[in-house]
Amino acid sequence: MGDNVDDKKAETAQEQGQDESVKNESQEREEMSPNNDTDNVAMMEEDPTRAKFINSGDSKVEIGNDGKGAGAGSNLYPAMTKAELMKYANDPFWVKLRWGLFILFWLVWLGMLVVSIYIIVVAPKCYRPAPKEWWQKEPVYEVYAKSFKDSDDDGKGDLNGITSKVDYLAALGVGSVWISPVYSSPMKDHGYDVSNYVDIDPTFGDLQDFKDLLAKLEEHGLKLIMDFVPNHSSDQHDWFKKSVDREDPYTDYYVWKDGSPGNPPTNWKSVFNGSMWEYHPKRGQYYLHQFYKEQPDLNLRNPKVVEEMKNVMRFWLDLGVDGFRIDAVPHFFEDEGYMNEKELIAQSDTYKSVERTYTYNLPECLDLLREFRQVLDAKTAEDETKPRIMMTEAYLDIPDLVKYYGQVVNDSFGDISHLPLNLNFLEAFKTEEDLTPIKLKETIDNYLGALPDKAKTWPNFNLANHDQSRPASRFGQQLAGAMQMVMMMLPGTPITYYGEEIGMTDTEMANPEDYRDPARTPMQWDDSAQAGFTSGTPWLPINSNYAEVNVAAQDKTEVNSFLNVYKKLAELRTQPSVLFGSTHMVVRDEVFFLSRIRKGNPGYLTIVNFGDSPVSTNVTMSDALPNLGNKGIVEVRTTAKTEAKATSGEAVKFEDIKLKPKEAIVVNFVPNF
Repeated sequence: MGDNVDDKKAETAQEQGQDESVKNESQEREEMSPNNDTDNVAMMEEDPTRAKFINSGDSKVEIGNDGKGAGAGSNLYPAMTKAELMKYANDPFWVKLRWGLFILFWLVWLGMLVVSIYIIVVAPKCYRPAPKEWWQKEPVYEVYAKSFKDSDDDGKGDLNGITSKVDYLAALGVGSVWISPVYSSPMKDHGYDVSNYVDIDPTFGDLQDFKDLLAKLEEHGLKLIMDFVPNHSSDQHDWFKKSVDREDPYTDYYVWKDGSPGNPPTNWKSVFNGSMWEYHPKRGQYYLHQFYKEQPDLNLRNPKVVEEMKNVMRFWLDLGVDGFRIDAVPHFFEDEGYMNEKELIAQSDTYKSVERTYTYNLPECLDLLREFRQVLDAKTAEDETKPRIMMTEAYLDIPDLVKYYGQVVNDSFGDISHLPLNLNFLEAFKTEEDLTPIKLKETIDNYLGALPDKAKTWPNFNLANHDQSRPASRFGQQLAGAMQMVMMMLPGTPITYYGEEIGMTDTEMANPEDYRDPARTPMQWDDSAQAGFTSGTPWLPINSNYAEVNVAAQDKTEVNSFLNVYKKLAELRTQPSVLFGSTHMVVRDEVFFLSRIRKGNPGYLTIVNFGDSPVSTNVTMSDALPNLGNKGIVEVRTTAKTEAKATSGEAVKFEDIKLKPKEAIVVNFVPNF
């Protein structure tokens, strides 16, 4: 009790001290402003709405008014008490109103939700194409291993040589490398005669070198496609030696038929001329060889042989290979009746002297390839982010060629070959005289028009390979550059043969050992001795034009060189209009036009003057090239060493485009939809 009294006294004394402090402060203000109160009163009398400050122990502000409200002590909007609020809260009318509004809110919300779902499910969808796979987006680059780059100075290209040039391949803009056979081989046919399918020939290195190449390619985001040769092996393969000795299970690993020496079972002719049959005295029978006699055909009707081939595929797939280019697929089977072919040229031993009804492109070829495809699909299923693909080589008319896609099931791209190689450019355009704008358009139209299920099957185009003369030799460097531009801007995958990107030509040889050798000479890297290919003696002669036609010269000095144009075109290939857009072509006199358009993206117009004279053309006059607009910007042109204003970036009007003889350009434009 005493403690409480003392506390109250202390609080009273403290309050009195505070009052004294306030009074002292007030007196100080009054002394500093002696007329302050008088002035405030006067101001308030003049304007009763002004705020009035009351000097007292408790500071407060009063708002002046007309003297009625505050002066009378009234409040126009008094606060409601809790009791009054509860009266309204419990009133039946307000309770019903609140519940009604609450229910209405949720009914409206649910209605909006139902309508939104209906629109999403039922309304037409905007078409969104599936993303392209790695083998669809960028060029495939064929490396002829023996001629690409020598790393050990023996004059022959090898795996380590290829590995040393992966940086170049990545900068080139290609997406994958198709490598010619590097299996163990006696090299009668430069690796296409295999003596061991699961080892590397010492010419090219060893398995560790192969793994190093795979790792380097993967580091740069590039894929590896191996050449696979299941039609035949070398006669030095252990399988063949055991088959000659009739050692099971290899007795029927190859195609053997009875016959006496000098009297082969049929009149069938080998691709390299002469009989398709070779008598083996030790076994006392003939064996079949569609190619060289050192390349006996495997018996692909034997399930054990087929399983051997599948196991070969699995071996390389497990190492990390991304796919196979399968060689000579129409040669897989022969008719089991072994009947003579119809003779076309009497008393001739050449391949074309008889028909190929019983030895070429039999239906069983598709069935076997479908089995090989299943091996690839099984590997893809292990990691669907890394699809494994099949490319197939078959020189066929287009209606037969497109059968190699197989049946399109769901999103399978066909159930046989992802890319049945379209070799019609090589067959149709062997000389400059063959290459006309009308024939070019017809060749493209016939191929694209024949594709089954165009939304799923994917086209491809080739200008060259290791069996054919190079484009720059077939129809000149200018048109070779123009055709490269057309091929790169077409829908589908372009396939580039090594050296094609710098305009290499066939090398003149007096007596080539193989008629295909002129197109297989070493890659021309620079103008040093042996073109930078080797420090030794090259296995084939270097082309005499290597000082001018080489990678180093074109990369550094020529703005519109073959090489720099190729790089630019490879870059353009990734654009949506090229990957997904519509394709339109038209020919006017000697000028070929190709447009690629996709709504919402830049369009691209490729124009080629096939004539020998300059032209000025009006693109807008053709209804066959829709949505062009009236102007554009030149992305790239083929003419080298031209004036600066004619390089990329030049603005052009579509009503007046000028081209030099055999010149090609790609123009970027805004489509007019």
